[in-house]
Amino acid sequence: MALITQEIGGYGITSSTCPYWQIRRCNRDPFMFLHRTAPPPTSTCKYWMNGNCKFGDQCRSLHSWSDVEATFVGMQHVFLDDNPRPTRLVWWTPPPRGFFKLNCDGAFTVYGNKGAAGGVLRDWKGEFILGFSDALIECSSALEAELWAIKIGMQTVVARGYRNLIVESDSLKAIQIINAHKGDFLRSSIQHMTRMVDRICWNHVYRETNSVADGFAKHGLSLSQDQSIRVFDSAPDFIESRLYGDRIGKIYCR
Repeated sequence: MALITQEIGGYGITSSTCPYWQIRRCNRDPFMFLHRTAPPPTSTCKYWMNGNCKFGDQCRSLHSWSDVEATFVGMQHVFLDDNPRPTRLVWWTPPPRGFFKLNCDGAFTVYGNKGAAGGVLRDWKGEFILGFSDALIECSSALEAELWAIKIGMQTVVARGYRNLIVESDSLKAIQIINAHKGDFLRSSIQHMTRMVDRICWNHVYRETNSVADGFAKHGLSLSQDQSIRVFDSAPDFIESRLYGDRIGKIYCR
């Protein structure tokens, strides 16, 4: 990692303290090393963020988020010198107090044209309320599976009396169809259910932050199509690690 330098009097001043100054034997002033105690690191190591810092504990930058970066992380793009593509930091966030967040996802396999739907409902504390998995009898595309997941999720939570909802899907096309003025049977059914709630918000999210719903959808692929929708009132073991990641605010790079 290159040293951070500042041009002063023709010398590149580094962020390291002069070892000779520390034992009072340096006769050069100005010098490339600091004649004072080096300040603690204030910026996060960009190589640590990318998972490939080779300096370990000897690195001059933080191997954690600084206070400032922790405040604004995820709200800006981070550009890495060795990665020309901008990296966006994303993570799942709980809904505001008084709302419930429904994450939905569809799964589709071309082999056998089999589709499945899954989703999870959580409160403002991020606590698990319910999850669902369903093997779809008729499904011809991944987009159709996404719409079925939203429809089944809405039916499930509305039937249980939840009226203030934030519904999220990692399918931008599905969200656009729901917000459109015209659509097919699935879109019309979803819009009909929105009249049964008090407040609702539709969000498109990245797939990394929709991992719990993805786990339930993939579980639906293992179910028989003649089975009815399976609703989980407690978190099953196969989804616990993903729930934990969301609960602690696990950060993903895109």
